[in-house]
Amino acid sequence: MTLKERLEFCSICEKRQVDLKTGLVCSLTNEKPTFENKCEYFTKDAEEAERKLTQKLKATGNAKTENGSINPKQNKLWGLLVLILGLVVVLFSLLIGGLMIFTGISFIVKGYHQDKVLRENKQLEEKIS
Repeated sequence: MTLKERLEFCSICEKRQVDLKTGLVCSLTNEKPTFENKCEYFTKDAEEAERKLTQKLKATGNAKTENGSINPKQNKLWGLLVLILGLVVVLFSLLIGGLMIFTGISFIVKGYHQDKVLRENKQLEEKIS
């Protein structure tokens, strides 16, 4: 185990103590932890463990989600709903945009055809008169 991994245990142990020179130490030895895998004197500080977990959960995400829920299931559900809604809006927008483009082209083509009909009618009128 690395010192950092050991200190993770110590940071939620009731026997933790902060030394201003050394940092987090064991109150039994007044030294940094040296145990491997498990400390025989470890006693979990449930309140501190919960506080640290909540802090880590709140720190996840980005600036847009940092004030959100710390419930992963709720965040995933909201994320999925917003993603689906976004896709529907994009597809709807593309559909509407495509429809508008097609309609615009149809009007332009119709206008050119009408110009042709008017030219042909004018030629006919000139022949008649």
